[in-house]
Amino acid sequence: MAMRWITVWMLILFTGALVLAGQPLIDAGAATPPPPLAGDLLRGRTIIIDPGHGGYDPGSRGRQAIEAEVNLAIALKLKTWFQMAGAHVLMTWSKPSDIPSHRKYRVQSRLEWINRQPADVLIDIHCNSGASSYKGPQTFYWDGAASYHLATAVQEELQYFTGTVRGVKRIDQYVLRYAKMPAINVEVGFITNPREEQRLLNPTYQEDLTWYIFIGTERWMVRGRWPESLLKSPPPVDLLRRD
Repeated sequence: MAMRWITVWMLILFTGALVLAGQPLIDAGAATPPPPLAGDLLRGRTIIIDPGHGGYDPGSRGRQAIEAEVNLAIALKLKTWFQMAGAHVLMTWSKPSDIPSHRKYRVQSRLEWINRQPADVLIDIHCNSGASSYKGPQTFYWDGAASYHLATAVQEELQYFTGTVRGVKRIDQYVLRYAKMPAINVEVGFITNPREEQRLLNPTYQEDLTWYIFIGTERWMVRGRWPESLLKSPPPVDLLRRD
């Protein structure tokens, strides 16, 4: 379902780009190019994924889940989607032994490493915490149009997938504030909500969730090619078909 939707979305944008550029939709004598597939715009891009916490800083805890472990599991699945699309993926850590249990990976050190990489985008993965009734993923950014539009595209996909009414929010988080590339923090759900905790521990749910983060990131790559006037306009929702 998701693959079919993104193909339709990309075809609409491809056609719209031609119209904006004043190009004919059909070039007589030339073969009609196939519509782009999911992931096409990510090929060759460099993506940094930062699973939050690690080592003796486990993050929040649910009844069973430890945030750092959930963050890493979800980050690895997100990495797989990007790699399948031909992107180069860097991770701040990719296995528990990268951050020994007696050591805390200081955020400042993590950020210094991030900013040394020639990356196109940074995606932080965290779990949220709060009252047991709180639920739903939410995407945060700090500043800049690029980070805002990236957060918006990802959150719209997560809203479609989970039905959450949570919207994009601005947050003064150290990594987001000082990252030298467009950066977002995806709080994938509330680990303190028992039902959502079980979903976050489910590998199938993790895979589905990361698909929509991946698709949102590619939508942002498309929007990055649009003129500023079009960026400020609402997306053509009436033209989109999800089936």
